Amino acid sequence: MKPLIYPVLAAFSLLAAPLQAEQDQPVVVELFTSQGCSSCPAADEMLAELADREDIIALALHVDYWDYIGWEDPFGDPAHAERQRGYAAVGGRRSVYTPELIVQGQTDIVGAKPMKLMD
Repeated sequence: MKPLIYPVLAAFSLLAAPLQAEQDQPVVVELFTSQGCSSCPAADEMLAELADREDIIALALHVDYWDYIGWEDPFGDPAHAERQRGYAAVGGRRSVYTPELIVQGQTDIVGAKPMKLMD
């Protein structure tokens, strides 16, 4: 029986080249936020600062699932909440929250944790 490590290493080396090339491209940071979220203003400010950088594409995606508490977010969109739920499903998470940052469509970070975002 042949060891499986060699095909795995070969596959990794094929994947590593595109990842290296991607580092020269802007990083997409999506913030799932809502005006009905008390923790979101700090994350919104951080995203605004990131938006000034040329190496960042910053997207603020207002969700509508907080509207039930009485503060309807005029920017809230059910499609944004659906997008966030899609990320959660792919990441094996059962719930969504605000503020949540998604970096490059992969890494989810609590929006109030700027140091984790910088890492």
